[in-house]
Amino acid sequence: MKPWKVHSEVKDHTLLLKFAGSLNEDVDLEKLKMEASQKIVIDLSEVDAINSCGSRGWIKWIKAVGTGTPVKFVNCSTVFLEYVNMIDGFIPKNGTIDSFSIPYFCESCGELTTKLFESDFVRKNLSAIPEKIKCSKCGKEAEADVIFPQFLKFLERA
Repeated sequence: MKPWKVHSEVKDHTLLLKFAGSLNEDVDLEKLKMEASQKIVIDLSEVDAINSCGSRGWIKWIKAVGTGTPVKFVNCSTVFLEYVNMIDGFIPKNGTIDSFSIPYFCESCGELTTKLFESDFVRKNLSAIPEKIKCSKCGKEAEADVIFPQFLKFLERA
């Protein structure tokens, strides 16, 4: 597990946040300065672990963001989406998941490859997500490392 890191910048009235590492009991999201912005975009591509203490802190923090500012979640990691599917309120009612990654595992070489998908495209065509892709390391077949119906529950929020 990597230590928690936050990158924050404001661009065109949008607060851009990029989170990386492990969301756990050592993370204090309340210290994060939230700029007054018309919208918030949160990149979660590098969130590699979440535990119960981290999820509690996340829910408290995300509720404090409020319902007046739209929040877009992009590049959502698998671990983040597992919590979205398990815990009501993990993303606010004014939040949308715009893109997410699915892991693919290659039994031939042990490589884990992730592939990014756009939520709007997938909502319209669930078959757009292949169950198998070409491994990024050895070129052989890699299988999706998720159970699709459970994993894609967050798409029902549309």
